[in-house]
Amino acid sequence: MNQSYNYLVAEDESLIRRNLIKKIASLDLPLHLAGEASNGMDAILLADKFCPELVITDIRMPQCDGLEVAAYLQRNHPDVKIIIISGFDDFSYAQSAIRYGVKDYLLKPIKLETLSESLHKLLITVQKESEDLEAYSTDSSSLDQESICKLMEKYLQENYCNDISFQVLSDRFGFTPEYLTKNFKKYTGETPSKYLTRLRMNEAKHLLLGNPELEIQKIGELVGYKDAFYFSRAFKSYTGMRPSEFRSNFKVKGNPTSIDT
Repeated sequence: MNQSYNYLVAEDESLIRRNLIKKIASLDLPLHLAGEASNGMDAILLADKFCPELVITDIRMPQCDGLEVAAYLQRNHPDVKIIIISGFDDFSYAQSAIRYGVKDYLLKPIKLETLSESLHKLLITVQKESEDLEAYSTDSSSLDQESICKLMEKYLQENYCNDISFQVLSDRFGFTPEYLTKNFKKYTGETPSKYLTRLRMNEAKHLLLGNPELEIQKIGELVGYKDAFYFSRAFKSYTGMRPSEFRSNFKVKGNPTSIDT
C-alpha cells in the first residue's frame, strides 16, 4: 500500500482521542491524520473540508452524535468509510450504525489488536476501490462521447452493489455530473440513476427467486441498499409490489413465468 489515505477522529474526550491517534500511528499504516474533532458538528465541517477516506467517530458527542455524523456522511460523502467507537454494547446502536453504512463498531476500551484488524480490512477495501477506479482514469480528451458512456456503463455494472458516487466519475473524466448524465442518456435513453436502479432491481429479482432462503434485508444489501426499508420502498416503486410479495407471487414450481422489467 504505497498511497496514503486521510482520516479524521471525532471524540469529545481529549485523552481518549489522543490515545486513539497514537495507537493508529503505532500501527505504521498508510494513514494520514487530516484532523480531529471534539464534537459531531466539527467532524462534519472537517469532513467537508478534507474529504477523508476514513472517519472514526465516537457515538456519544456534543452538538450531534456519531450516528448523525454517519448519516450526514452517507448522504454527502458516500465513499467515506466510517468506524464507530462506543462504550455501549447495545445492539440497537449497532443496528443504526449499519443503516448508515458504518463499516465497523468498536467497543471501548479499544484494543490495539482489534483496531489493527479493523483498519487493515478497511484499507484493503479502499485500495481495491482505488485500483478499480484506475481502469476509468484516462485522458478524457482521447475519448469520444460514446466511449465515455460505455465506460460509465461498465463502471455501473461492476459497482452497482456498492455506494455509487457520480462525483468520483466526474472528477476522473473531467466533466460535470450534469454533462455525464446528459451524455449517458443520449446513448442509452435513460439517466445513469435509472440505469443503476434497473441493474439493482433485476439482480434483486434473481436473488429473490433463486435464493428463497436468503433474507430480504440481505438481498437489499447485496444490490446496494443498506437500509432495508428503503430497499422495500424502491422495489415496490419499481415493480408495483414489495419484495416478499414478488417472491410469493412468482414462486410457481414447474411453470415458466414471464416477468416484465
